[in-house]
Amino acid sequence: MRTAMGHDHYRHAHDKRLRTKFHWLFKIRKFWQSDVNRDALALAAPGEGDRAVDIGAGMGPATVQAARRGASVTAVDPSRFMRTVLSMRRPFQRARSRIMVSDGVAESLPVADGSVDVLWTVNAVHHWVDLEAAFDELARVLAPGGRIVLMDEDFTHPDHPQHATHHDHEAETTIVDVAAIAEALRARGLDATGEKTIGGGVPVKLIRATRPA
Repeated sequence: MRTAMGHDHYRHAHDKRLRTKFHWLFKIRKFWQSDVNRDALALAAPGEGDRAVDIGAGMGPATVQAARRGASVTAVDPSRFMRTVLSMRRPFQRARSRIMVSDGVAESLPVADGSVDVLWTVNAVHHWVDLEAAFDELARVLAPGGRIVLMDEDFTHPDHPQHATHHDHEAETTIVDVAAIAEALRARGLDATGEKTIGGGVPVKLIRATRPA
């Protein structure tokens, strides 16, 4: 785990703004549960006894579902606001003992080497600042036979219902190049593929990877 710098170093400037939190509140229904999260989780397929990590867990739509399926989930998010909401949500879950809410970023994951059976993230890769550091962390934490699902909505696709409103926002975020990400993960010893497809009924960018057993 990288500890030399604070997590704010790994956050885009706009992610730290107060108005961003108001945006999250305005979109609370989507952050609370969404079809994209459900489809990403279906691909990740966390199950009984799995050690899981949800990067950029937000308000926890995928975290709570994975815990209900029997996985022990470390929900990682750099936003105190999001962690507070998920921490308030957690006590109302029957599987709350299998949920741990942690401060962290993709570039510095709060879990041990080779300790993760399944890892996923939804609409978070475009927030990652240091992709190389994040890829190093994914490879570090994944156990033999472990699997990764990275899914980002493709707001640049003209068929995405929010294409017009996200056009200007793109300049403030990290470009998600599925082919380049898959290649970077393969260079770290993982079997990886990247594609543009449909998830949750909208265009998405999808990267899947596994570590050979």
